[in-house]
Amino acid sequence: MDNKQRVLASLSHERVGQIPFDIFEGWMWPGITASMVRELHAKDYEDLLDKLGVCCRWVTPMYRGPTLPLGAKDRIASPHTTHSLNAAIWGLEPGLREHGLGTAGHPLAQAQSRQDILQHAWPSPDWFDYAELRENARKHKNHFVIAGGFSPLFYLLSDLCGMEKTLMDLLLNPELIEALVGRIVEFYKDYFARIAKMCKGTVDAIAFGDDFSGQKAILMSPEIWRRYFKRAWAELFGIAKENGYKVFFHSCGSVFEIISDLIEIGLDVLYPIQPKAKLMDIATLKDRFGDSLSFYGGVDVQELLPFGKPEEIKEEVRRMQWLFSDSGGYILSTSHVIMDEIPVENALALYEQVRGGRVWCSKQMT
Repeated sequence: MDNKQRVLASLSHERVGQIPFDIFEGWMWPGITASMVRELHAKDYEDLLDKLGVCCRWVTPMYRGPTLPLGAKDRIASPHTTHSLNAAIWGLEPGLREHGLGTAGHPLAQAQSRQDILQHAWPSPDWFDYAELRENARKHKNHFVIAGGFSPLFYLLSDLCGMEKTLMDLLLNPELIEALVGRIVEFYKDYFARIAKMCKGTVDAIAFGDDFSGQKAILMSPEIWRRYFKRAWAELFGIAKENGYKVFFHSCGSVFEIISDLIEIGLDVLYPIQPKAKLMDIATLKDRFGDSLSFYGGVDVQELLPFGKPEEIKEEVRRMQWLFSDSGGYILSTSHVIMDEIPVENALALYEQVRGGRVWCSKQMT
C-alpha cells in the first residue's frame, strides 16, 4: 500500500496498517525546517518529506498576475503560502508580523453600500497558472495530492473592513455583507472550478478554509453563520464534489456548533482540529461525528509541541493511533503549522512515533 492508497483507505474508514500522516498543509517555518533537514541529512525539502514518511503533497496555482506591493509576490509564489490570497491580491497591504504575513489597514473600512464595493479593485482568477499546478501535481502520483487551501470569507471580510465593523455589519448592514460575500465567492467559484477542471486525474482533494472561531465558540451565532456563509460554502464544496474530489476544510478554534452543517453540505475532512479549543478534542469529535466525517490534525501546537517533553509527544501520538486504529477516518498531523519556537527534538519525537506507528499502544489506554 503506497501513501496515496493509505490515505484513501483511511478516508474510506478502513483499517490501515499504519495511520497516514502529513505535515500541516505541507510546510513548516523555515528555522525548524532547516534544523530537521540537518538532523535527518536530507538533500532538500522533498527528501525531508520522504524521510519523514509524509503521505500527502499540497499544490496551489502560482501567481502570474500584475505587479504586487514589494515582497508580496514572492510570498504568493511560494508553494506553501496560500494564505497570501488574503493580502495583496485583495487590495490589502501586506505587512510582515513577527510570526508571518499580516495586513496593514482595511481598504473597505468606510464601505456602506454596494456601490462602494463595486469601486474596490477585485482580483481575477486569470492571474494564476493552473496548467503548472497540474504539472506539479503529476510529480506526486504515489502521494495523496491536495490542491487549493485557505480561501476565507469571514476572515477576509475582517481584513477588508476591520473586525469590529464586520461583526457589526452582520447585524446592522446585511445588504453590505451579502454583497461582499457574493463578490468574494464569485472569484472563488471561478478559481476552484479551474483547479477542478485542470487537475482531474492528478489531484485527490480540494481544500478550502476560513477562520471564524475563538477558543470557546464561533465569533457569531450559528444562525448568523448559516445566514451569510453556509450557502456560499455549499456552492464551493459542490464544485469539488461534482468533479470527484474529496473536500477538506480548514477552520481553527471551536467550530463544534456548525460541524453538522459542514457535513450536510458535503465536507469529507475537517482540519486542523485544535484540541485546546472547547469541544475540539479529537476523541470527542470522533464519538460525535466519526461515522460521517474524517479528521486531519489534532496534535497540539499551542502547548504540547512547544513546551512538552519528547515522551509526552510520543504518548499523544500513540493515543491518536489507538483512537483510529480500527476505524480509519484520520490523517495524523498537527493542529497548525510547526513554528520555529518548537524544539527540534519535539518535532522529531512526533515523526519518530509516527514512523513506529505499526505497533499500536495498549487497548487499556483512555
